[in-house]
Amino acid sequence: MSKLKTLNRQFISNLETHKSVTDAKRNLVLSILKSTTTKREARNYLAKYQSQFDFSDLNFNKNISVINEQESLAKKDTQRELFVNRFLNQQNPFLNIYNTDDEKLVKIPLRLAIFKIKFPHITTPQWRGIAETFKRLLMLGISPIIMLDYSHLPSDSFKKNELYMIDQGNKMLNLLGRPEGEGDLKATLLRSLFTIRDGNPTLDNLESVLIPLYQGIIPIIQPVAYNADTCQQEFLSPDKLLFGLSSSLIEKRTTDLLSIEKIVMIDPLGGIPSIERRQTSHVFINLSQEYSDILSELFIGHIDPKIRDTHVDNLNAMNNILTFIHAKSGNDETTGIITTPEIMSINDDQLNPIIYNVLTDRAIISSSLPSARTLTPQLSTTIIKKGVEVQIFDADNYVKRFTLQNLFDDGLVDKDRLVELLNDSFGKSLDVDPYFSRINESIATVVIVGDYDGAAIITWEESEGEKIAYLDKFAIAKKNQGLPGLADVIFKIILQSHPIELIWRSRKTNPVNKWYFERCCGCMSAPESQWKIFYTGEVFDKKIDRFKKRNSHLRQGVVNIDKKLKQYSQICEGITPSFK
Repeated sequence: MSKLKTLNRQFISNLETHKSVTDAKRNLVLSILKSTTTKREARNYLAKYQSQFDFSDLNFNKNISVINEQESLAKKDTQRELFVNRFLNQQNPFLNIYNTDDEKLVKIPLRLAIFKIKFPHITTPQWRGIAETFKRLLMLGISPIIMLDYSHLPSDSFKKNELYMIDQGNKMLNLLGRPEGEGDLKATLLRSLFTIRDGNPTLDNLESVLIPLYQGIIPIIQPVAYNADTCQQEFLSPDKLLFGLSSSLIEKRTTDLLSIEKIVMIDPLGGIPSIERRQTSHVFINLSQEYSDILSELFIGHIDPKIRDTHVDNLNAMNNILTFIHAKSGNDETTGIITTPEIMSINDDQLNPIIYNVLTDRAIISSSLPSARTLTPQLSTTIIKKGVEVQIFDADNYVKRFTLQNLFDDGLVDKDRLVELLNDSFGKSLDVDPYFSRINESIATVVIVGDYDGAAIITWEESEGEKIAYLDKFAIAKKNQGLPGLADVIFKIILQSHPIELIWRSRKTNPVNKWYFERCCGCMSAPESQWKIFYTGEVFDKKIDRFKKRNSHLRQGVVNIDKKLKQYSQICEGITPSFK
């Protein structure tokens, strides 16, 4: 009878465990849908990370034999258990996997986030929050790797520094929490993983990093390497170690084993400072376009030289790593994040920029939101991508008469591809000859992004003797619509190209109008019109003559808003539709 009771308790315990795991999976799905801001983001996340989860047992109607059925080798946990067993049996853990019919199975890759943490000034409560963030990342399918930044140490004593590192590493294990229950974090300290040859560190054994990750253990990598040239151990600088680890993982052609999703720098100084954002951080950096300009901006004397040098080092390290990964992988999926320990310790999916970026691949706010507006939050986090190449054509950088036809004739803009992009973006056929004929002589700026992934066409429109910049076309290829940052990149260029005054129109039924409204100074619409008219620019930083006083146009620093709105309406209502 007692044996029956024991079996009964075990059966109930197994059911409770299964229910707990199933509830956790269900809550995970619900939290993903809640934390992502659009259905597209939720779909993108699940499409990318679905192989990291097994949702097949969410149906409670399954019988117990199905629940206890051996998992297939096509599932993540079973594959990782196989890799670990191979390693323990001194076999190559990464050999191909075959099912019972000798069919080769696809390996489910680890999705890595590499963290470089400057830790001396992190408080114990912040460490607790950081540990919770790591738990959340693991739940979301991310496998973290931690590197502690010891750049604050003097370089005169290897022995003293080594003892200090051992002590700090053990403290780190305690701060992350001793694993007692199933949901607790597990971490391990690793050192001497790298060999330096000709000044470059390379990872000796891939399995020394991957096997702990397969077991759900976070590796904490100490920056100690063996120098084959001098036959001595030495410390690696944190940025050299970060590049060495990232490049070694990529260079070993491990695309079926892993992908580097995030490179995260946790620094008390936070993201890269921006003058435009009143010394708070750049929200998003498109390195292909902005790297040189931002680097130059850091050297114009608006921040303390020691602080500046740290930001320069962070920016250069990110540029080197993301450029290398982009060149090797051919895609732009790896994201750089620079933020503070305090922000990483926030346990809210929509306020923690690392968690939010995993879920959406975006920054917490849009980088094209006007920084001068009081409603636009000021951040200490910068999201960085290698990004897309940008071409900007205007009269200032063109030697001949600036017309659209000349841009076509010189091969600077591909007419056929531009038409194809406009047709694809708007889902209609452009009335090509009449449209290009209308804007040919009045072209102001043409922006081409990437391989015709997006474009903008701005024209000069005349009203009452004044030329006003009009955003005639803002196009993104359908395959790229919803691509994080692309619309922001283009719109920021548009605003920077015409900061004084810019107008555009959009059909009243256009779902993008909310996005436009957040980026304008104002908008208007006549009841009988099909258009909403948006306007923005520095001209509206001046006082507006709300009382329409006589001779207001003679007074300095005053905008006659009545006159302006009439001009805008005349321009936007007078332009004929350009699609058939």
